[in-house]
Amino acid sequence: MTARSGSRLPRDGRLRRLLGQFARFLVVGLVSFAFDYGLFFVLFQYFGVQYILASTISFSLSLILNYVLTLKFVFEAQPGRSIVKEFAIYIGLNIIALGLNQLILFVTVDGVGIDPLIGKLIATAVVLVYNFTSRKLLIERSSGPRPAVAQRDGIGTSETGGITS
Repeated sequence: MTARSGSRLPRDGRLRRLLGQFARFLVVGLVSFAFDYGLFFVLFQYFGVQYILASTISFSLSLILNYVLTLKFVFEAQPGRSIVKEFAIYIGLNIIALGLNQLILFVTVDGVGIDPLIGKLIATAVVLVYNFTSRKLLIERSSGPRPAVAQRDGIGTSETGGITS
């Protein structure tokens, strides 16, 4: 069968939407990372805060920014969801992400001898995959495609406070 055959189009469309969604996730992630890394840099370099504590503070404060931006621009939240419950689960998932981030940072700095500023970059890159997967499962956990996603190409809806097209 060719790529243009009817049986392949739905799958190709889902793949395109997933890739578009991942691209938006990366842009939001870059904004959140700039905040996280910038604050980490200032705390560590200019205020002399120990690197693990500086990372904990910067990572934790970037969570709220990332949560709002991912709901607005990346993931389609389910109608009727509990924002309080969803945010609590998000925080729980990010406690795991923070632990993973700190473990990688510790191993790269204390174990391998890499500069903390580079270790933070390595940790962030590794945690990226975990974050996308866990947030996709958290926010888009229902089965089956939703027509609104296909029509809007997956950009946020009025239910999520996002942009409508």
